[in-house]
Amino acid sequence: MKLGILNYIKRFISYYTFSVVCFLYIFNPKNHTPASREMLVKQMYYTAIEILPLFLTFAVIFGTVSMGMVVSLSMKYGMKDYIGYLIVKVVLVELVPFILALAISFRTGLRIGAKTAIMKVNHELNTLEKFNIDIVSYLFMPRALGNMLSFVYLVFLFSIIMMISGYIFLFTMTGMDFDIFLSTIISAISVKDIAIFLIKSLIFGFIIVTIPSYEGMMMKKRYYEMPTTLSKMISALFVAILILEGISLAIEFI
Repeated sequence: MKLGILNYIKRFISYYTFSVVCFLYIFNPKNHTPASREMLVKQMYYTAIEILPLFLTFAVIFGTVSMGMVVSLSMKYGMKDYIGYLIVKVVLVELVPFILALAISFRTGLRIGAKTAIMKVNHELNTLEKFNIDIVSYLFMPRALGNMLSFVYLVFLFSIIMMISGYIFLFTMTGMDFDIFLSTIISAISVKDIAIFLIKSLIFGFIIVTIPSYEGMMMKKRYYEMPTTLSKMISALFVAILILEGISLAIEFI
């Protein structure tokens, strides 16, 4: 039991060190080489552009259902005056980044983790190091930065689609003018909401890349360990996202 706890602590410290290095690399101009910029563009294209048709479909469906529920319940229980508060605090600040973090984790996170594990098994990471190529600067930092920027972009786009869905429901049920709806939303937004929204989105985008990358590097050089490694990636990402969401809820509502 004690050995298991110690192993988890050691693993967490090891990941924390790796993530801090990746984060600090972002702010060093020397690490933004042509190769790393190319990797950054590829990551942003894969995360934010290639997925757009499926993303927009998902955003419209999910946004319509969730905003419809919020508006309907607010009207049913006489909470019309709190619609702006519920949309901002519950849906936009908390629900949207959380749902997107789960969705992007299973697409981008697992893909990056699997590619890293394959490179580890095929000795590609060792080959890069033998040629004095910094794998953090070349692989992990640009992927993390690209995913952070892409995640913020997708969260903003998702939020806009959800607000449009919310207005359509409100207009259908109450005939509310768009100017009144917009002023209701703006009046419910605080500086703290914006800060939580941005910081949480950036952290989600960061860990979606760094956790699978770390787990991929930790895999031993045997292909049959791939299912176990992918399982660890999913578990670690899910726990990290839940913890971050819990912290966000505590800061927002306590």
